[in-house]
Amino acid sequence: MTQLGTPVLAIYAEEQLDATGPKQRVFRRGYAQHLPNKRVLIVEDILTTGQSARAVVDAVVAGGGIPIGVAALCNRGGVTAEQLGVPRLVTLTSLALEAWDADACPLCAAGVPINTSVGKGAAFLAQQAAALR
Repeated sequence: MTQLGTPVLAIYAEEQLDATGPKQRVFRRGYAQHLPNKRVLIVEDILTTGQSARAVVDAVVAGGGIPIGVAALCNRGGVTAEQLGVPRLVTLTSLALEAWDADACPLCAAGVPINTSVGKGAAFLAQQAAALR
């Protein structure tokens, strides 16, 4: 796509699992060749902890790109541009939604069923079941 003669590229950072640490993002399929010295806007759907977005920022920097900011539909965790390591964070909306680790969740302690129709509830339950095997 081109706007006023300047190419606008979209590339995808894939998740790479690392058994020794947190999930990382990497550019595969030739995308990395488009990063060096390019200004990059990282786009996310929902920010909760900012960990995934920060992993993309780190991947862009590692590939020689220049992160100019992060844009997201919703910031539900109070994530800041500083936490993401970018000069600017823009979101359509911000919602204060609490999140807990499984062992500290007051809803779990109260026996409230996990909603499996939206979000990651079904994946969480599958992960819990696998851990019990």
